[in-house]
Amino acid sequence: VDFGPDSLWQEQRERLHAENLRHLFITHSHEDHLYPQLLWYRSKGFSVLEPDNLLKVYGNVGVMKALADSFAADAKTEEMLQLRSVQLNAFEPVEIPEEDMTFLPLAADHMPSEEPMFFAIRQGEKYALIANDTGYFPEESWAELSRYGAVFDIVILDCTHGVCNSRRGHMGGETIFEVCDRLREIGCVDDRTQLTVNHFSHNGQGTHTELEAFFAPRGIRVAFDGMTLEA
Repeated sequence: VDFGPDSLWQEQRERLHAENLRHLFITHSHEDHLYPQLLWYRSKGFSVLEPDNLLKVYGNVGVMKALADSFAADAKTEEMLQLRSVQLNAFEPVEIPEEDMTFLPLAADHMPSEEPMFFAIRQGEKYALIANDTGYFPEESWAELSRYGAVFDIVILDCTHGVCNSRRGHMGGETIFEVCDRLREIGCVDDRTQLTVNHFSHNGQGTHTELEAFFAPRGIRVAFDGMTLEA
């Protein structure tokens, strides 16, 4: 989920094999979440891809435009990169049968110029909610979550404003508690759910230790680079 400008560095640091990546879901076109220039490294001379190695990149209309703008120099670029762009619409699930996965795009409160999204994800019998870059969820997303009918094993929430409260565009402070409480009220969260906050900025006015002191008493973990969550 998302592919920002430090994605290549993260792959190298964590010794990930980018050639295994098959499905890339993008929340919105801001460059810290989509940096399509790095996808050029799939081209010959940088990578050796098997003929059946196809990367699907999913996103809203704004994401589709950003991809098209990046690859406009060559009409056959997607073919050369063995890449396919797939447009998403909010609340229309995407099935990935070979991974036994379903991605449900939900409407985010973030970027007014396009339809930003966050994702409810099922893999097998496990469920995760990854809410990058959103304020307090729009009511239509709350309604969809109420109908979802599953308890999330993992919930990851935007916390750009850290210990400072923020409700629109990004979250932080007491809004995080409010979202977690409402998720619990509608049956999407229980005592087994791993609650985690991420996407911090200098606007949050807190070190990692200070963030932990604020969130840990409410059972919420503070993410860090290289953190692994297992359901």
